[in-house]
Amino acid sequence: MNDDLFERILVPIASPDDAEATARAVRPHLDSDTTLIVTHVTQGTAAETTVKTGRDQFTGATYEKFVDILYRDDLQFEWATLEGREVAEALTDAIDMMEATLVAFTPRDIDTWERTIAGDPGGKLIREADVPVMVFPDRQA
Repeated sequence: MNDDLFERILVPIASPDDAEATARAVRPHLDSDTTLIVTHVTQGTAAETTVKTGRDQFTGATYEKFVDILYRDDLQFEWATLEGREVAEALTDAIDMMEATLVAFTPRDIDTWERTIAGDPGGKLIREADVPVMVFPDRQA
């Protein structure tokens, strides 16, 4: 297997609950010396995706939940709060900006109406990402 594939993993998290589910799902599959680029996307108005330098209270709580569940001394963590108009678009932009080699996430609990109105960000990410995308089941569900 190509070790470079798992070198820099972009891990989008949407909320503290999602952070917990994602951390539990990916934890058994991580090798030492992997870099996790943990991201949260906030709503932006500009056409391009930007990386915000600060953390608001919600984002900070989301990141803290992730690290509380997953923290290991043999992993490296990077934190990137993204600002973009669409979640999937912001994440695909971040793949290049953050030099990610893989994207890993758990599906969000989106009902049929939300999918109809807003689309499915996970499906769009899978179709448009320039790197492999791994989808892990939510182990809490």
